[in-house]
Amino acid sequence: MARATIKDIALAAKVSPMTVSNVINGRRAKASDETIERIMAAVKTLGYRPNMSARSLVSNASRMVGVIIPFTENQNQLLLDNPFYAEMISGIESALRANGYYMMLSGVGESNAQLDTLSHWNMDALIVLGVYREALYERLRELALPTLLIDSYIDDPSFYRLGVDDEAAAYRATRYLIGKGHSGIALVTGVIRTDGVIERRVDGYKRALSEAGIGFDPARILSGSVTFDWGADAATKLVALPHTTAAFCTADLIAAGLLAGLHRLGKRIPEDYSVMGFDNLSISRMVYPALTTVDQSIRGKGQL
Repeated sequence: MARATIKDIALAAKVSPMTVSNVINGRRAKASDETIERIMAAVKTLGYRPNMSARSLVSNASRMVGVIIPFTENQNQLLLDNPFYAEMISGIESALRANGYYMMLSGVGESNAQLDTLSHWNMDALIVLGVYREALYERLRELALPTLLIDSYIDDPSFYRLGVDDEAAAYRATRYLIGKGHSGIALVTGVIRTDGVIERRVDGYKRALSEAGIGFDPARILSGSVTFDWGADAATKLVALPHTTAAFCTADLIAAGLLAGLHRLGKRIPEDYSVMGFDNLSISRMVYPALTTVDQSIRGKGQL
């Protein structure tokens, strides 16, 4: 069966091919609701699918945005293993779709910074999560595409940037725990890298301790990976720290694991330990007790 074309849709809906093109490409201001309804009914009936390759050749624009997730920790990861990425991608995809764009999602390891797949597609722009000054960063500069860096502290006029003030957010979280009467506060985190998000959160943690007159103890920084399993393992390390009664986790995924680990050790939350997360992922409401966490509106950030 031949593939349906815009001309087929126009014939079925009794409108011009230009009107069909405008409607299916999101330019609906000049079309009536009744016309739009007829066109979309014809699209569904005839099973029309846009020819992205032809569209790209004609307009020199693919309406395709590449979304790149660098694997920045030394481990093999499934692309959406971390629910943080799932919520972020959900926000990005919904906003792109609402504006007539499409998304290509790719995970990139440090050894795979050539971005071969993206080089073969006519991307209109890129969105990159959490990149550092490394091979991937240099390759992105070479592509010379409009590029938005999310949760990155690379200060480069070649790129747009979007993120929260991680230092201030971690400072407020630590101050919250101090306000609850805690002075022995551990920080449970993933890998701390120079000029990264986690480094800024560590700085906020230290500033809050300093202002409260609480000495900083390097032993109370427990650094591993942004995983549930690391959080669970960190519970044993936490209870071994003397005079420690609270933990600020730099990700909800870590905090959920820490809660599970503390439960297994017979510890009560919050009677024995208070645990605070960061992100406000959906899992923060699924654990017991529900997690106190820093809300950074991940899905909204993706949409923005």
